[in-house]
Amino acid sequence: MIYLIIILCYLIGSVPTAYILVKKLKGVDIRTVGSGNVGASNAARILGKWGFIVVLTIDVLKGMIPVLVVRHFYGESDYALLAAVAVVLGHTFTIFLNFKGGKGVATALGVFIALAPLPTLIAALAFFAMLALFRMISLSSITAAVTIAISVWFLSDWSHLRIFTIIIAALVIFLHKGNIDRILKGTERKVGKKSA
Repeated sequence: MIYLIIILCYLIGSVPTAYILVKKLKGVDIRTVGSGNVGASNAARILGKWGFIVVLTIDVLKGMIPVLVVRHFYGESDYALLAAVAVVLGHTFTIFLNFKGGKGVATALGVFIALAPLPTLIAALAFFAMLALFRMISLSSITAAVTIAISVWFLSDWSHLRIFTIIIAALVIFLHKGNIDRILKGTERKVGKKSA
């Protein structure tokens, strides 16, 4: 059963929402424009704010729903955490795009809504605070990743969830290494700018 759960969650996470929508609506491969990332922020540069909202919502749901289902049947168990790992890895390393997907922020958000609602709320507030101050989704995402790792550590007594959160936060930060370099150079894109 656990192998079936992992495979199904990985495949659900692998659905490349931004790639599909941009391809269908604009006839463009999202990997060839903007940051090249297969995620909501790059979709926004091509489709505008509604494209961002749609991609973000779907990517959050594809992380949240599978983990909620597994948690419903197995509770606070390693099964729920393995499902969460599988769905996030599916998004970041999608089998449908040669294992090159998005950065996992939206899908991880869905996962943590299912696993740790209060720390997720705290991380969301940190995200929007940074977005209001600096208008950089990448910087806001990195801040949220750090915030949720700290929040889960202090607010949850589920030890394996603490470890899982640190791993996911580290993965999100690692996948933003290009953004970090651009932030330090002052060349990172800000909200409101579209790709040519």
